[in-house]
Amino acid sequence: MTTPPRTRRTQADRRAETRVQLIRAATTLLHRIGFAGLTTANVAKEAGLTTGALHHHFPTKFELLFTVYDHLAERVLEDFTRQKNLASGGRLNVPKLVRYFWGVYGDPEYWAIWEILIGTRAEAEARPAAVSDRMDAIREVRYRWLEEHVDMGRNKKEIFELLEFTLIAIRGLSLERLFHKEEAYFERHLQTLTTVISARYELLASDADVTLLRASGPRGKAPK
Repeated sequence: MTTPPRTRRTQADRRAETRVQLIRAATTLLHRIGFAGLTTANVAKEAGLTTGALHHHFPTKFELLFTVYDHLAERVLEDFTRQKNLASGGRLNVPKLVRYFWGVYGDPEYWAIWEILIGTRAEAEARPAAVSDRMDAIREVRYRWLEEHVDMGRNKKEIFELLEFTLIAIRGLSLERLFHKEEAYFERHLQTLTTVISARYELLASDADVTLLRASGPRGKAPK
């Protein structure tokens, strides 16, 4: 049996692969040793490359770090747009939503984003505009996702704010990993959060259902 010829990698392929190696290495080190301990030298070593190779792709540490940020934020964004089981029949499934967000923001890999944002907080001028642009884009995608999957009636603003509050609470809980390691601790608080968010959502959703029913008129016909 003849072995098919191997496809030769192009220079662009090799360049993309090297950048991915460096991004992965930086992400690993941000989680393992944090922003303060990360240097371009130890990132290059972790990736199995020379420091010169790293600087060829990322001339500065900040350029590398914000590329890592953008890469991870893009992954979060793409994954969220693919979620279809977080809502059914026009209603949010709050327990699944909380668990999904915890899976994303409570994941150790996401810690790399915290390290970058917290580590550069005193050097705001070093942050490219792309960081705030990316945050705005993610917020907009969440809003469009809600419009597509959830019946919100006149409570659109309140339901979106409830989604944002859920995220704020999840992110805050994830920072508790600095002080707590027991999974039972996080499980208790996730259950409490689910109960609180569910109760608030049910009130808003019930009101939205009434609004939609009135707007549709009897038997689904538009009101005259």
